[in-house]
Amino acid sequence: MSNWFWVQFATICIVGAMSPGPSMALIIRNSIKYGRVSGILSSVGHAIGIGIYAGVSVAGLQIILINNIFLFNTIQFCGSVFLLVLGILFLRDTGQKLSIQDNQKSVNSFMQGFAISILNPKILIWFAAIFSQFIEISSTNFIKLTMVLIASSIDGLWYIILTIIVTGFGLKQFLENNTKIIQNISGTVLIFISIIILYNTLSPYFL
Repeated sequence: MSNWFWVQFATICIVGAMSPGPSMALIIRNSIKYGRVSGILSSVGHAIGIGIYAGVSVAGLQIILINNIFLFNTIQFCGSVFLLVLGILFLRDTGQKLSIQDNQKSVNSFMQGFAISILNPKILIWFAAIFSQFIEISSTNFIKLTMVLIASSIDGLWYIILTIIVTGFGLKQFLENNTKIIQNISGTVLIFISIIILYNTLSPYFL
């Protein structure tokens, strides 16, 4: 594979990672509320979820999920409920830093980042679309593994950089002073997205 091949692939992964959505809202919120370490752990959890979906896509198992609409809708329903509950919790949050143990905070941040990616089957469709453009019959397992690692690493690095940006460069104090506003915005975004997903998922069964 030429260098241009990998530049193209990496560029598409960067664009996908930087797209605004519930993942970005969650990681920004955790970074501001619990600090840089929490944001980084959320980023790592999210990257692992991305890596799993990328691996599944490379393995060709996306065909099973795409062709099984019930399985796809079930995963999507669980993901939308997760976003809805998370959004409600954000809105109910007082905006004050919680006095919880560091290990509990770390586990919660990591699992939230992992869950918000793994409960979004559209990521699988995204990777299926990407890999279909780059994987050939002659592609070796090494090339496929490299693609999975690049996709996961770019996702994790982007959100870690985002965490560093929102917790540094003079922004931390400003953001901390407006934690409740950010909580409300993040919660509203998550609830709005979850309602749209729920509607799209359930409407074929009731309309």
